Amino acid sequence: MLPFIRYHFDLFIDRIFGLYYNSRVEPIQKATNDLVLESAVSLARKIRKREVTSEDVVRAFIDRIKEVNPLLNAVVDQRFNEAIKEAQNLDKDIASGAILDADFAEKPFLGVPFTTKESTSVKGMSNTFGLLKRKSRKALFDAEVIEKMKDSGAILIAVTNVPQLNLWQETRNPVYGLTNNPYNITRNVGGSSGGEASIIAACGSPLGVGTDIGGSLRIPSFMCGICAHKPTCNLVSTNGLTFRTGKEKSTMVVAGPMTKYVDDIKPFLKVLVGENVHKLKLDEPVNIKNIKIYYVQDPKDPFVSPFRDEMKQLMTKVVNHFNEILPYKPELLTINEFKYGGKIWRYWMSQEPDANFNRDLADREGEISSMIELIKFCLRRSEFNIAVMLNLINGLLPSENADWAKEQTNTLHNKLMAALGTDGVLLYPSAPWPASYHHTAIFRPWNLNLFAIWNAMKFPVTQVPLGLGKEGLPVGIQVVAAPYQDHLAIAVAKELEKTFGGYVPPFKVNK
Repeated sequence: MLPFIRYHFDLFIDRIFGLYYNSRVEPIQKATNDLVLESAVSLARKIRKREVTSEDVVRAFIDRIKEVNPLLNAVVDQRFNEAIKEAQNLDKDIASGAILDADFAEKPFLGVPFTTKESTSVKGMSNTFGLLKRKSRKALFDAEVIEKMKDSGAILIAVTNVPQLNLWQETRNPVYGLTNNPYNITRNVGGSSGGEASIIAACGSPLGVGTDIGGSLRIPSFMCGICAHKPTCNLVSTNGLTFRTGKEKSTMVVAGPMTKYVDDIKPFLKVLVGENVHKLKLDEPVNIKNIKIYYVQDPKDPFVSPFRDEMKQLMTKVVNHFNEILPYKPELLTINEFKYGGKIWRYWMSQEPDANFNRDLADREGEISSMIELIKFCLRRSEFNIAVMLNLINGLLPSENADWAKEQTNTLHNKLMAALGTDGVLLYPSAPWPASYHHTAIFRPWNLNLFAIWNAMKFPVTQVPLGLGKEGLPVGIQVVAAPYQDHLAIAVAKELEKTFGGYVPPFKVNK
């Protein structure tokens, strides 16, 4: 009875918000330069072969941002002039012969523009985390992941919008406002890397650096129809990610690639992991027919909304595909502990290094009071939005029992490792439905459990788009592998992209 009520409650919420938003739909402008439709790998290749200049490419994406950002509000700070100058200088070096083929080999994204979320430190760029207390704050240094991207030859052009302190599944804050979905501006872009997903999907950036502690790479990528990869944890430096210093010994936080196409994930990931690349098998050939496929149709988490037919049918379609091409049938994985995903993640969030949400909200200058802030919010005197209030309420609730959480974590981890090993992947649902209307996440906050469980497990996950659903909104699934088996998840994502279409632009493309 309860799932029935919940299912129809969710439909009711969408119906009410739909009545409000339906008259506000405005289509995104069609891209006028085909360069913005290409993969980062393709653009780097064309620059290397001198078919286009870096300046051509950088200007194309800058122009595209100018076309779409007034509608999307994804980019919140930019360095367009500096990026063009960097591209011009690079083109001069290429023309003069100062840059050799060996330089291109060592710098896989030479001359290609990129973006990153505003909460990741970029020297001289906005770094507010969406907090009014940090309004007008500029970063004093480059995060290590940004240094690595620059070392790869990539040229930063802009930073993008985030929720307050990154902890919400919609991108909105009182400093920069709300970010819209390019497929339908009345819809959510997810969070916390929502600005990144929105601008990449709209072809304003070929690739971007996102971060993930509870789905922050994958939720926005699902909602905006692009690819993302959450790497095996503790391989990518966290230095410069909000308050992180990079000295944290063990954390669920990880930076990862956001791209339109699967082909860009592997070279991007190599750049981010740097000297830890030897711990992965990214250059190891993968024969899809040798991979064991497992799947979960519904993890039975009571906090997650019931799945709608569209998402159930999507998983069935994917499973049927592998059933046709593999020498053995995909196996339904039934593990009872999946239903505790949200509780497990909630416990491990409390164990994060230097974890103190109330202190972070005060910009680490003192500590806010949850009760006082909730009263101020009710009186419309708070500088924080409702997402922060829900997080504060969550912090006031009883903590998960540590012994129970550790036991469930170990049990689930062991069961998954026994199944996946070094030659298996798990197909896991991303959401009960495609991107919903703005602000409706407050009525179903725990749907993030579908993503957050993999942070708690510290498993690598590739979010892969699978075209558009019946309302013209992106759909997709998560491909999970065991730690250090990132290459398997990426390979399966590539197979799915090839079969089901992957990324589809949010506008008509001339063929």
